[in-house]
Amino acid sequence: MAIKGLHLAWIVVSDVKKAIKFYTETVGMKLNSFEEKFGWAELSGQEGGAVLGIAQQSDHEAILPGQNAVITLSVENIQKAKAELEKKGATMKGEIMDIPGIVKLQMVVDQDGNHFQLVESAPGQKK
Repeated sequence: MAIKGLHLAWIVVSDVKKAIKFYTETVGMKLNSFEEKFGWAELSGQEGGAVLGIAQQSDHEAILPGQNAVITLSVENIQKAKAELEKKGATMKGEIMDIPGIVKLQMVVDQDGNHFQLVESAPGQKK
């Protein structure tokens, strides 16, 4: 498995719309995208740079608001990366989530209980 790069860091919030307002109006970030159906927003600095993901708290996420940021690691093939990690004893949380035409995601837990996520961007999407 080859890691192509750090995709983004994301946090879980109790109210994604209030968080968008806070990070845009108070912090001064720029809203890049908001997928209300999935409770997901991506923001960056006014001049680009690193991306902050904001996820609405849900039953799907094992992480509660205020716990930590989750790093995401870009891979070419998420199925192969997941299989390789499982073979090496890594713990998966749930199954691969497919957001059609955008991204595939797989949550992984390290030996200390920290979560990180594998990401396979759909063809044509920003890596």
